[in-house]
Amino acid sequence: MNFTVTVQDSHRSEIQDVAERLRARGLEVDRVLEAVGMITGSAPEDRQAELEAVDGVSSVDGEVRFLLPPPDSDIQ
Repeated sequence: MNFTVTVQDSHRSEIQDVAERLRARGLEVDRVLEAVGMITGSAPEDRQAELEAVDGVSSVDGEVRFLLPPPDSDIQ
């Protein structure tokens, strides 16, 4: 599952360290967005609580997917 991790403001200066702690807990880090204090990556869905427990993490949000029918399909 894809996750977006928000880093606590008090830990933004050490965002690379937070990313390493997340890697140690199983997050495959895709990007570290220092300017906005976010880290994106993927991990098994059952790891979310473990990722949330990492020091410096404010929140861990899973990807939400929407499936829409084709525009020319019948109304459902």
